This record gives sequence, structure tokens and C-alpha cells, in this order.
Amino acid sequence: MKDDEQQENLTREDYQRQKQAEEEKFSQRDRKRVQVEKEYARTHDENIDEETVVEPNVRNTAERKSRNLGRKLNWVIFALVVAIVIVYLILFFVK
Repeated sequence: MKDDEQQENLTREDYQRQKQAEEEKFSQRDRKRVQVEKEYARTHDENIDEETVVEPNVRNTAERKSRNLGRKLNWVIFALVVAIVIVYLILFFVK
């Protein structure tokens, strides 16, 4: 409740200063976070697992298999549609 009363009593200039201070704190925290992440990446760059190196090949293999499976499924669907049409034609012309 007290915060609400303080917010109401702020002038535009005070509010802008407050926002600017918050943004500056955020940017400082963000810069520190980025710096820590870079340092972590530098220190842990030597310990690359084989999984990360193999991953692009696995991804390409998975994409290729998925694409091939999609083609096969398309052909199966086409064959089923043709078979259904043939069955309807046989049922229509054979009495």
C-alpha cells in the first residue's frame, strides 16, 4: 500500500529517474551475466564431449530418414487411394 502511495506522489521526472536507475541496474547485471558466460565458455571449451561433435551428423541422418519415411508414406497413401478407386469401379460395373 505504501508503494502505491509513493508511486502516486512521484513526478514525471522522479519516475523517469527511477526507471533509468532500474534500467541501468538491469544492464549492469546483464553485462556481468554475459561476462560470466563468456568466461565459463572459455574455461569449458576444452572439455567438448564427442556427443556435441557427432550431433550434426545425427541430426542430418534423422532428417534424411524422416524425409525418406515421408516419401514412402506418400506412395502408400497414393496406392491406397488407387486401390479404393479400383474397388469402387469393380463394385459399380460388376452386378
